Amino acid sequence: MKLSRLLRPSLTGTVLLVLVCLAPAAIAEKVAPVPLAELRAAVTKALPLLERSSAFALQERACFTCHHGAHASLVLHDAWARGFGINTNNFEDQLARAYRGLVEDRPRFKEGWSIAGTADGPGTALWMLEVAGWKPDATTASAAEYFLSDTKFADHWAPPMKRLPTVGSEFTTTYLVLRGLHQEQTPELAIRTRKRSSEVARWLLATPARDTEDSVHRLRALHLLDVDEAAFKKEARELIAVQAVDGGWPQKLDTESDAYATGTTLAALHDTGALTVQDAAFQRGLRYLLQNQATDGSWHVRKRTHDVQPFFDSSFPHGVDQFISISATSWASYALLRAIPKKQRQPYLVTHPQAIARVLASAQPNVPQHFADTQFAFFREKIEPVLAARCYECHSTQAKKLKANLYLDTRGGMLAGGDSGPALRPSDADRSLLFRAIVNDNLELMPPKHKLPAAVIADFRKWIETGAPDPRPEPGARPMSYK
Repeated sequence: MKLSRLLRPSLTGTVLLVLVCLAPAAIAEKVAPVPLAELRAAVTKALPLLERSSAFALQERACFTCHHGAHASLVLHDAWARGFGINTNNFEDQLARAYRGLVEDRPRFKEGWSIAGTADGPGTALWMLEVAGWKPDATTASAAEYFLSDTKFADHWAPPMKRLPTVGSEFTTTYLVLRGLHQEQTPELAIRTRKRSSEVARWLLATPARDTEDSVHRLRALHLLDVDEAAFKKEARELIAVQAVDGGWPQKLDTESDAYATGTTLAALHDTGALTVQDAAFQRGLRYLLQNQATDGSWHVRKRTHDVQPFFDSSFPHGVDQFISISATSWASYALLRAIPKKQRQPYLVTHPQAIARVLASAQPNVPQHFADTQFAFFREKIEPVLAARCYECHSTQAKKLKANLYLDTRGGMLAGGDSGPALRPSDADRSLLFRAIVNDNLELMPPKHKLPAAVIADFRKWIETGAPDPRPEPGARPMSYK
């Protein structure tokens, strides 16, 4: 990262040089460690919020979520490994949701696309599963095939949208993909991964980070590829030098320190071996987090992006800021946990093998729907013609330009939804965005060009309230293997 892009413009080149030169001294400096009791108390306060909100999101969102699902689950696993009590049912449910998303995407992966629109979702799911102890299988290999088939850029991968800071960095997307690829063990995938990694390495070495999110994941990617020790150490020194006087890290030049940037930075510096928990910079970061934790156990970070999905209250504090705040709370807790000794050395799924069967059972895609032939006929006669006439032009695999990342030509596409969230909630018409759009009660959604007749609206309500029976196959769907 170029410090001049992050530090106050009033700082001269001389000061910048001094900061970089002082970085090794800052690492070597020793300070009194934060008491273990304080660390455990802070994590203990945060865990109930993460568990409650992550469980709520499973009911609210049909798709896998990074902020409520993966980020929280990384913390839950590490807390469990350090002797904290967690709701294991919820944790296993989170794993099942992540794996089910990959399973449901397998037909799409073969055609070169994902319901998430890019590699961020599958890459984060693979990270979460890997940490829990999931072994590579045919489903994870299909995600790797998808990553390798994405050649829009030969030397890196790009995010689907700008939803900063969690989504929008090419370094973040590229690291998530590399991490997923490097877990695969098949000889053919390994050869292709090595070839692609050499191209990515050149991009990493030539492309400077622009902000803390970039630098965090550039550091992780350089460490993962292990191609240039000098470049890795330089990135680590410059990232450490950005630490503010208060002990935290800012997201970018015109922001103050916050828990998201501080948590992700401490996590990356520790996980890559650039800092140990005993180092002064790490201890100052821990103290910053402890001093800025709210009394309810959360860390509040204000969002700095436009609304991508309709807001839903997951019971996490801080109102409209709760999506970035739950990610911040997750990464802050993750950083604190680095300084707490492990009690369990094996991953969760190694010590709970029965959970693997539960995840597999709950991840079956395209489970036959138990509807009568007359219900399927109702869909074919009343619902599908309207979707085809009014929606497929912009929301189908045949659309010349897909809008809002939303597919309405499969049931899976409706359940996963697009930029505004799940379009369909079976048995609940009033909370289904598809239904709300056709009755035109939400101007933020794309309504039909002409209001639909009352009889058609009634048909859609009836169809959704009866469970949304839908015989349409997923594109390219075929029998799956879970071995």
